[in-house]
Amino acid sequence: MKKSLMACAFAGTFAAPAFAQNSVTLYGIIDAGITYTNNSAGHSLVQAQSGVAQGSRWGLRGSEDLGGGTKVIFQLENGFNVFNGRLGQGGLEFGRQAYVGVTNNAWGQLTLGRQYDASVDIVQPTTFNGQWGALFSHPSDIDNSDNGFRVNNTVKYVTPTWAGVTAEAMYAFGGVAGNFRQNSTIAGGVSYANGPLYLGAAYFYARNPAQQFADGNFQSNGTPGVSNGEGAFGYVGAPRNMQVIGAGGTYTIGPAQLGLAFTNTRFDDSTGIAGNTVTFNNYEAWANYHLTPAATLGAGYTFTEGKVDFNGAKPKYNQVNLMADYALSKRTDVYLMGVYQKASGGADADVYQGFAGNESSTTTQVVARIGMRHKF
Repeated sequence: MKKSLMACAFAGTFAAPAFAQNSVTLYGIIDAGITYTNNSAGHSLVQAQSGVAQGSRWGLRGSEDLGGGTKVIFQLENGFNVFNGRLGQGGLEFGRQAYVGVTNNAWGQLTLGRQYDASVDIVQPTTFNGQWGALFSHPSDIDNSDNGFRVNNTVKYVTPTWAGVTAEAMYAFGGVAGNFRQNSTIAGGVSYANGPLYLGAAYFYARNPAQQFADGNFQSNGTPGVSNGEGAFGYVGAPRNMQVIGAGGTYTIGPAQLGLAFTNTRFDDSTGIAGNTVTFNNYEAWANYHLTPAATLGAGYTFTEGKVDFNGAKPKYNQVNLMADYALSKRTDVYLMGVYQKASGGADADVYQGFAGNESSTTTQVVARIGMRHKF
């Protein structure tokens, strides 16, 4: 009898938490392939590269049900290089995402930590790189549409969805004594989803971005108005402020998906010169087509134009993107991608600054890649 009572008590101890709907999920992506660049500082280059179609990562995602439609949620996500095992995002343990918060069906979601901004959450899905990865980013990822950096010290709120409309607001604390605004960031946006249609618009403003975003593409110095072999960001240096306004949409018609996106990026006091404003506009159109449930083809075009106030320089980039993907299973696919970029206005070509290699020694650059991706 005593053994039976002890057994019941023992079982009850472990059964009690089962009344709450709690979960922790381990997940990840491994992306590996070979990338060819026809002109990297005057020479061809072949590289084994990790995390192009999607960044290689592993993470933990979990929730605890508090009742009444409220849950505590968290996510910890690590980036890594599959070819050498090194950590990504400057060696941070959870450099991709690290946050905790609460969510409620009626009141929305509030999270705190290292997170993506509204431009990434809302506008990135309307870009070709948001569909297929880093090589298709706007030159140098000048607008962070490929989430080249994340934002630390953030508080982010996302509303519930009302009639297809969802809004988001974020603030990042600078943490500088005596100056509340220094190194701070604000962002916000709104999206609309209704059947085959998706629309999104977002705003992002960061003070001292080169100091805030160590994992970004910013350059600490450079000759004003000259690219200095650093792609689009070579015209920027270490700006005082960065502002991005973006909007886009997608529409699905049977096996086809069409997308349009526009971003305007402005940098104040670039290369350390007061009043030196640098702006870049990106215009993008693309399409995906499912030949079969397993085979997908994609193509896109991006035009980028810049303006440097200091000397009137107007760099321009025309970029053509091509993609073919074949799913071996629900979790594994193989792909072939290619990029052609033509620069003008005093700029040399540079497909996603430094990612595919160094800046071209001419105004053109071609990049091709074959890869495999597995999700778990």
